[in-house]
Amino acid sequence: MMARQTRDQLKRLNKLTEAQAAAGWGIILILGALLGTIYLTQASRTATVGRRVQFLQNELIDLERENTELERKIAEAQSLERLQATAAALGFVPANTEDVQFLVIPDYPLSEPSDPLAIVPEAGPTPVQAQTMEEAIWFYLNGHISGFVQGEVRER
Repeated sequence: MMARQTRDQLKRLNKLTEAQAAAGWGIILILGALLGTIYLTQASRTATVGRRVQFLQNELIDLERENTELERKIAEAQSLERLQATAAALGFVPANTEDVQFLVIPDYPLSEPSDPLAIVPEAGPTPVQAQTMEEAIWFYLNGHISGFVQGEVRER
């Protein structure tokens, strides 16, 4: 009888061990599926971000190319030959000394101020007179562009 009880106990123990093994394998399979899902999700997100970065890099290259083209057009529009041609098309001609008219202002005060403490501004450098149309355009553009580069704003 003892052998029969032992045999029954072994059968129950064997069934319990099989159930535990099946549960263990089930947990392992569930964890494997969960890890696989997480891996595939991360790989998909990484690929999506990579494609977005590539798209933005292509867009940046296109914008840089367009910017370079616009800079070329600006430089072309500001070329001295084009400015001279535009000035000639508008009817401008190089000025001769006979063509220059001076404006005389009557009663313009030429004397020193009566107040000795008055602040008299220092005279700046005498502007250089342009001899040709090219020099006149150059002086004009140089005066405006140098103020722009230095961050100055001239009001009209």
